Amino acid sequence: MAVKKDLGASCVHDNNATRRYKPRKENQSKSDKQVSESKVNWKKKLLITFWIKWEKVIYKFFQIQPIDENQPFLNARVRTYFGKTILLSDGEVIKRGDQVLELHLNNDMLFKMGMHARSPMQLAIQMIRITEQLLPKTLQFILNHPKYEKIKGVYGVSMIHRGSTQFGFTVVDLPKGLFLFLTKLYLHLLLLVFHPQGKRRMQNKRELLVPKIIAISTKEFICRYTIESLSTSPRSCLERK
Repeated sequence: MAVKKDLGASCVHDNNATRRYKPRKENQSKSDKQVSESKVNWKKKLLITFWIKWEKVIYKFFQIQPIDENQPFLNARVRTYFGKTILLSDGEVIKRGDQVLELHLNNDMLFKMGMHARSPMQLAIQMIRITEQLLPKTLQFILNHPKYEKIKGVYGVSMIHRGSTQFGFTVVDLPKGLFLFLTKLYLHLLLLVFHPQGKRRMQNKRELLVPKIIAISTKEFICRYTIESLSTSPRSCLERK
């Protein structure tokens, strides 16, 4: 998944900079150099190209569709949930056999955003802004779906889960077992491939790179992201009672 288009500013370099700024250029951070090096790493580009083509095949096979064709940062499909029961913050539950809208991030877009972002903070801000734009469209995606009345909630699994609660999502640990192991393996590999500093982050922040479930009930989603709700500010159903 697990979740918000994400969330685009580009990195601008001034070629006419005066000499007094030369030391700053010479003392650019190691992370900036690593990003520059990754841009010219043809092996990584080839791997990313292969991965993206493979993902397109998977998306087509499982009928995963973009929430917004013009801003395809979030993709989704309706499927049957087979995991353990999830207790959500509004008291609703998602249990085995329920229909859920499963979210997927566009890794190609995420990679390009990361390449142009000046810092992880800027990338996070971009993702938040895009998510804010796409969540109301996600609600329309649900309401227009043939199985709308059976969709119990929105669900995803991701390592990018910090900040999800501000959008009404409940963040839950994945139960220990084979699924957790395979999910961590897949997402860590994804990080190594797509993140400009993936290897460095794996070495320095491995304890933070834990995939988690993010979920929200359809009832809560409607309360927050209808047009009427957004005309003021997104609030939960409980806050309106």
